Amino acid sequence: MLIPIAALLLTYAVTLALAGLAAFVLRRPLSILLSELCGTEERSSFWTVWSMVMMIALPLLFVSMARIATDPTELIQGTVAATLAGILMAMAGMGLAVWRRVPQSNIN
Repeated sequence: MLIPIAALLLTYAVTLALAGLAAFVLRRPLSILLSELCGTEERSSFWTVWSMVMMIALPLLFVSMARIATDPTELIQGTVAATLAGILMAMAGMGLAVWRRVPQSNIN
């Protein structure tokens, strides 16, 4: 059993590690894509940074809303599940936003 503050700190550390890894992996491809869609480097930089913040903030929000378990197994399982749900929600939002702005070709 973990003391509550240790469980909370471990939860945030695991969340930051997983979300940070996802943001790190997606930063370059997303920056390239946004450069094409936004037209200017300044706009692209803003939306890339905004996306990275959302990629980390949303999982932290999900984990913060969940009950913090003191059993290590439940803690890790719940943290990873909430973190992955947050990452997937952030990616779905970014994917939808990008998909709506990509020019669609007319295939007839």
